[in-house]
Amino acid sequence: MLLLLVLAGCVQIEKGVHIQNDTNEDVEKAEKVFEDDDRLISAIAIFHDKEILSGVTVKTFSRFHKTKIEKELTKKLGKLYEDFEVTVSADSKIIQETKKLMDSADNDKLPKKIEELKSLLEEET
Repeated sequence: MLLLLVLAGCVQIEKGVHIQNDTNEDVEKAEKVFEDDDRLISAIAIFHDKEILSGVTVKTFSRFHKTKIEKELTKKLGKLYEDFEVTVSADSKIIQETKKLMDSADNDKLPKKIEELKSLLEEET
C-alpha cells in the first residue's frame, strides 16, 4: 500500500527530448544539443517569450558532474539562442515541475511559474 502511494506521487519523465515551443523560434538546434550529449538520459524544455527553461536527467555515472553539465548546456544553448535567457537544471524537482508545466493547459500562468522555478534554483546555490 505504501509503495503504491510513493509511486503515484512520482512524475515519470520519458527518455528522449521533449520541447514545448510557445515562440516562433526554431527548436531543432536545441533538440540536437540535447540528443548529441551522451551524458543525458532525457531532456525537457519550455521555450516561452524570451526564456528557455530546461531540465535534464543525467546518466548514473555522470551525476557527479551535474553542475558542469548544466553550465556546458547553458553555454551551448546561450550561443544558439542569444536573445533568450537560458536556464538548465539537472535537479529532479525542476524536471518534475517543468513536466507539470508542459502538461498543464494554463499558459497564462506560465511566465509566473517559470520565474518561481528559477528563484528555486537560485535559492539552492
